[in-house]
Amino acid sequence: MNSKGSSNDSAPSSAGRPARGGARNDQDLPAKLSVANALATNGYFVRTNVGLSATTTRGIADVTDIDVLGIRHDITFTPETIAVSCKSGEAKSLSPAKEIFYLRGVLDYVHARTGIVAFTKKRVPPHLRDLARQLDIQVLARNEVEEWCQNIANGLPAPDYFTLARYDGHQTAWQHDRTLADYLKTDYWFHFDFRNLQNLIVHFRKLAPKLAGNEPWHAVQFHDTAAHFALTLFDLCRHIRLLGEGNTVEITAAYLFGGPPTFKARRDLYTKVQQLLSSTGVLAPDGPMLPPLEPPYTAPLAELAIRCVKRPQAATLIPTILQDATWRALGALGTPAREDTNYLAAEKLTQDLLDFLKTATGAPWSPKI
Repeated sequence: MNSKGSSNDSAPSSAGRPARGGARNDQDLPAKLSVANALATNGYFVRTNVGLSATTTRGIADVTDIDVLGIRHDITFTPETIAVSCKSGEAKSLSPAKEIFYLRGVLDYVHARTGIVAFTKKRVPPHLRDLARQLDIQVLARNEVEEWCQNIANGLPAPDYFTLARYDGHQTAWQHDRTLADYLKTDYWFHFDFRNLQNLIVHFRKLAPKLAGNEPWHAVQFHDTAAHFALTLFDLCRHIRLLGEGNTVEITAAYLFGGPPTFKARRDLYTKVQQLLSSTGVLAPDGPMLPPLEPPYTAPLAELAIRCVKRPQAATLIPTILQDATWRALGALGTPAREDTNYLAAEKLTQDLLDFLKTATGAPWSPKI
């Protein structure tokens, strides 16, 4: 995470289009990958260098970035989010106090409960650690960073996702389509709400015809996109749980338009336009009508959401199953095979989500879990 002028010797992460060799020039990258591996081992869906920006171009619309972001959900589809800022610099210009305050603001923005600032080379005095404690932030300094990573992964099988070679492979796989890659890295997180469901499908629909399943990067992009889709689907699931499981198609349609008031206003306008066109003869009584207001995938999306609502323990595993499939395609060992009933149900729901994306976007292929 980079506050303005936070450090002169800790290279900023790039939330936009990565420069050639950019990963190698990121001084903080080893720490980011260690933290990311530790969180993934503990069942988090993990992203690195997440850009909180309204556009994919760094500049006036840019807010900040998050070095490591981990998300997992409970059975009510409420996210448990952890954000980590990694700093490998040791110059006087690197201010722990500034980084602590900056992270507190970012935590509030992304609704994260836990924040960690990791200084791999810089000593942090006790009074600043106490400041962080009062702001619900943990400070790690020097060898504490690696100890923390080892402790939270202690006794758990390591999936070995975030090695430098595989991280580079992941970056290379996304070079085949920078539009969707930049969207998933920046404004997907800036607008982390109902808009992402339709926006993600629109972006993926442009890429989908290229994904025939005959190249390793096809699986990487499909699984990675599906994992992000699952995070937004869970927001819809939480919405359905709060409103009840009555007319889920109607609830889903309203969600896609930002809520019942907005949806009602759009539907009223749609009805008035249709009546006007019919009264002026533009639309013949027996002729073609206006296209439906709701996207054609609304009913299948509602059906997928209600399946997840009925099996929350299984559904909440979907992002990590897709994460595992993404990194396995890049050569990772992945998580050990499981045969328990809940995990098998989770794999079935994951496949349902992949098949939904295939149908909704017109993709010629979808991977099999």
